Amino acid sequence: MSIWVVRGGKFGEYENRFLQESKVYLTRDGLKTDLNKISEQTGLRTVLDDIYPTLPSSKISSWSDQIWSFANEVQQKDWVIVPSKLSPVLHVGEVTGGYVYEKSGIDPYYHSREIKWVEKDIPRGYFPTDILYQLGGFKDVFNADGVEKVFHTMADNDWAPTKDDDTSYDQMNELVALLQEISRDQIAQLIRTKFKGHRLAKLVKAVMEAKGYTTHMGSSDESGSDLDILAAKGGMGFDDDARICIQVRAGDVPVATLDKFLGTMNDVGANYGLLVAWGGFKSNVEQERSNEFFKVRLWNQNDLIDQVLSHYQDLDNYIIGEIPLKSFWTIASDLD
Repeated sequence: MSIWVVRGGKFGEYENRFLQESKVYLTRDGLKTDLNKISEQTGLRTVLDDIYPTLPSSKISSWSDQIWSFANEVQQKDWVIVPSKLSPVLHVGEVTGGYVYEKSGIDPYYHSREIKWVEKDIPRGYFPTDILYQLGGFKDVFNADGVEKVFHTMADNDWAPTKDDDTSYDQMNELVALLQEISRDQIAQLIRTKFKGHRLAKLVKAVMEAKGYTTHMGSSDESGSDLDILAAKGGMGFDDDARICIQVRAGDVPVATLDKFLGTMNDVGANYGLLVAWGGFKSNVEQERSNEFFKVRLWNQNDLIDQVLSHYQDLDNYIIGEIPLKSFWTIASDLD
């Protein structure tokens, strides 16, 4: 017997129907196809490619796995967990019927399975934190056998609350760190996609403006690989104490680039320099960091992402539109 998570929509829009009809539905708009007639998952992939030609291949692959699981891998007597989006509770049911295709159903209610609800409205706070993390994610249908022991134990004890132990707290911290890492990787990938080549300098320019600098975009050098930005404090950028020359590179930076940059700073009369290298810096550049500490700052990919996040609310609307981010709160993992 397995345990599955089936979500009632991104915003819980299908949840009440799940509860009222004692069914779980596979809610994919436009998927009016009898999955009983598809014998292999490769055939399902072909059907999905035809129905959703504009979706990226990665999403189609994910959907294919979820749809195939719902129609073929979920079995009678398996348990289904429906995490509520409408209130902080979980609903648990037992599968009592096979996969059913309802051709006359209303989109997206074509695909369903009968459920006998074991327990509804179980507060999320009754569960260990690491269990709740295992029920999270982006998929609407997925196997959650890792939580089976906890759920059956709680069912045997009339759904009495459990307590987080030290192990689950440590696991929670690990999961938070992993989530942060995944989030930064996604942001980095988005920036790589949206700000290729010289467009990366436009992002740096926007960050400097969000930090309160007046900026001017210069011209690229003869190699076409660098783009200079001038930045200064003050209402019109005439503050003599903060004249900054900025150079942005999409690749990595050797020490020769740093030496050349120091000369460019002198040419434009800059007090300070900011060298941004999305691809990072060679080790010999890192060795020079302390020598040039009072003149130059070095930003790699992580530094630039930190600056974007720190000043996100003050970035112009165009940049926010290109990098749409949503913040959320979680417990800090370094409280001790």
